[in-house]
Amino acid sequence: MNPYPSDPPLGSSGENRWDRVFGPSGAYVSRSEAPHRIRPTRRIADAVVALLATQGFLLGAEALALLNRIRLAERAREGHFVTLAEVEQANTLVVASAVVWFVLFAVTGIVWCVWQHRAQRNAIELAYRKLEFTPGWAVGWWFVPFANLVKPFQTVRELWKASHGGDNGRVVATWRVIGWWWGLWLGASVLGRFIARAGLLKSPSDVIRHDTWEIVANGVTVVAAILAIMIVRSVVALQERAVAPPVLGPLPPMPIAGVLVPEMPPPPPAG
Repeated sequence: MNPYPSDPPLGSSGENRWDRVFGPSGAYVSRSEAPHRIRPTRRIADAVVALLATQGFLLGAEALALLNRIRLAERAREGHFVTLAEVEQANTLVVASAVVWFVLFAVTGIVWCVWQHRAQRNAIELAYRKLEFTPGWAVGWWFVPFANLVKPFQTVRELWKASHGGDNGRVVATWRVIGWWWGLWLGASVLGRFIARAGLLKSPSDVIRHDTWEIVANGVTVVAAILAIMIVRSVVALQERAVAPPVLGPLPPMPIAGVLVPEMPPPPPAG
């Protein structure tokens, strides 16, 4: 029984394209001859993409709540009357949007780690087991202090390169999107720590300054999420292409008893 019914079979044998992987010679071998099966990651990748896109929308909603609080703070700084109910409502919107985003961020991190683990396992098979990072450490480096400033970038870079299949990953240049993604991710993290250390907001000017930086951090995070979506989709497409069966051209004439039989001429047009 095929556990992935969405993947169409290649032929009458019922073997689907994920039952074939590259062997050491670069030729396709069946699953029974391969050390491990190349497993599809499209479904879990689609979940990662959906979660990242939802994060972007939530950060946009939080930015609107922050803009509303900035507007109230500017009114108060200019000496206009602002009710306590308006302030409490603005604060509630900001806090609620931030809490919802944080919960979704944690869920996204878990699903991302599951996807990266599976994709790295596929990449190891596609690259003939010549990679530096195991699936476990491809995920584990995210949680090692200080090392997580560099190692996750290296794991994703290796994953993307190895997903080309064979020795192609050793010669292909690093995709610039991966570097921009990691730079923006680190930038958003630095901004987040800077904002968290701002302390209590004691005046309208403090609120305006804090919320403005928060909006900037949200914008950087949204761009990083968009680039992460591009990376996930690229890895999935590369791995699917690497395990796809070769496209066969017209078959050559069949030799019979050492004699090469020419191809049959096309039938004459109907009169």
